[in-house]
Amino acid sequence: MQFGVGSPGGSDLIGYRKVTITPEMVGTEVPVFAAVEVKTAKGRATEQQKAFIEHIRNAGGIAGVARSVDEAQSILLD
Repeated sequence: MQFGVGSPGGSDLIGYRKVTITPEMVGTEVPVFAAVEVKTAKGRATEQQKAFIEHIRNAGGIAGVARSVDEAQSILLD
């Protein structure tokens, strides 16, 4: 199996860039980087996966570990 970001068709380079919201931008929709690590009911995130999730959260993104569709939706929508 092949895994990757946005595969097939995903860009080779991905990331995020912090943007300061100016008064002129209020009300404008801006994308937020999101990452969901999918695991089985008993699966556990590796230390590297945990560090990645923490890094994304600290940078203002949305990230977490999901073991069900409901958990994934909660990470992305709450």
